[in-house]
Amino acid sequence: MAPIDDGPVAFCLTGRQQSVHASLAAKSLDMAALYESGLRALHDGANTGRFFLAAHAIREMTNELPNVMDLPIFADVGKLGDQVNALQDAWNGSAVKSGCHNDGQWSGTIDKRLARWLNRVHNFFQWWRDSRPKRRDVAVSLFRRLDPAGLPLPEPLEKQRADRWLELHNYFVSSAHRTPTTAEEFEARLEALEQLLLDSLFRQPSEDLSVIDAILKEARNV
Repeated sequence: MAPIDDGPVAFCLTGRQQSVHASLAAKSLDMAALYESGLRALHDGANTGRFFLAAHAIREMTNELPNVMDLPIFADVGKLGDQVNALQDAWNGSAVKSGCHNDGQWSGTIDKRLARWLNRVHNFFQWWRDSRPKRRDVAVSLFRRLDPAGLPLPEPLEKQRADRWLELHNYFVSSAHRTPTTAEEFEARLEALEQLLLDSLFRQPSEDLSVIDAILKEARNV
């Protein structure tokens, strides 16, 4: 893709992006369209909201791709804010009005208002604890489905790719929620995501072996 600036530069895909687009289109035309939409938004240097718009499209792509591969959709970490807001509402509407609460001090037997709040807190941490391992399991399964041979990768490589995928997905979720970023950081994360997809869709055994050797060497030195 041509460098992002404020000039009227014609939009075009790089060779790598063409490969990613074609690979996604082979799985789902909607996924390919989301990817291209993100690139087009990012390319529009005159649009001050280009990072938010591009991140939204890429986030939707990474969020829906497991579903295209007949896997559960990610439990979006972006929903953490919704969960916290619900806790805050319950706090203001129930807990602080409890008879056990007086000017920031707590005493006495737990009443119904405070019990409802404590149950909400329990459910929140249960949701958070359950969502994290499930997300990794989905990511590992995703790369198995994306692989042309349909075979599992060696465990160290599966873990590395799953963790990297979740890290990149979370970055685009945060950017879609308007977390500040820069053009350099956004493009670097996007390129990393593109390369991860290509490495999975067109896996070369020799490349896997070199990565595995590096991972095992690092483990021995720990």
